[in-house]
Amino acid sequence: MTAHDYLKDLKRIAKDCARASGAELHEVQKRAAQAIGFAHWHALASKAKIGWQPTADDIARVQEVLRGEESYPDEGLIGQHPYKLDDVLRDTRMRGRGWCIYIGEAPSSKPQLLITDRRFKNNPIQDPDFVAKALPIAKWKAKQVRAEIARDWPRNSTKPDSEGRAMHPLNHVRSDKWYCMHCDGESSGIQMAHNLWHCPYCGATPLDMLSEPFLTAEQPDTENAPA
Repeated sequence: MTAHDYLKDLKRIAKDCARASGAELHEVQKRAAQAIGFAHWHALASKAKIGWQPTADDIARVQEVLRGEESYPDEGLIGQHPYKLDDVLRDTRMRGRGWCIYIGEAPSSKPQLLITDRRFKNNPIQDPDFVAKALPIAKWKAKQVRAEIARDWPRNSTKPDSEGRAMHPLNHVRSDKWYCMHCDGESSGIQMAHNLWHCPYCGATPLDMLSEPFLTAEQPDTENAPA
C-alpha cells in the first residue's frame, strides 16, 4: 500500500492559501513551515529531500494556523437567538427568525441588516448589542466565501504583475486599466484584484469589467431631421 504523500498536501495548502489571500507564496510557505517547527520553508524543503514527510497532525496544524483562529459553525446561537450561515450565488447570508444580514460577493460590499418578518416583535436585529455580536460572524463567513472564489481563479487574477496588470478571471485578458460598462468607472488592475473583479464604484460584476472603455453607439439625431 502506497503511503500518503502529506508533503504534496502541504504544498497544495500553502499554494491555495496564497491564492485565496493574495499574499506572496513564499510568505505563506514560511508561516506553514514555522507552524510545524521549521525556521523557514527552505529548511523544510531541505529535510524533505532526505526523506522527511509531514504527518497528518502537521497538516492539521498548518491548516489551523493558515486559516486563522476565528471559526464559526454554520448553525449556532447568539444568546438565545439561533442563526444559520449560507451563501447564495456567492452572496453571504446570516439568517434567523425575522432577520437577515446580507453581504455581497465583492469585498467592498457593506453588510445590510434586513427585517424579514415584521410580525416578529422584539426582533434582535434591532438590538445594537446583538448586531455587534452577529456582524463579525457574518463577515467571517463572507471572507471564507471570497477565499473560495479566489482559489478557483488564476493566480494573476488576484495578484497583479509588476506592471500592475491583472488577468480577468473569465476571459484571461491582461490589463492595468479596467472599465465598467455600467457606470463608466475606470479602475486599476490592483483595484480589480482587491475587489474580486467587481466595480469599486457601483458594484457591477466581473462580466461587466472591460479592458477597453465601453463605447455607446451614437444615436442619429432625428429630432430635426426632414420628414
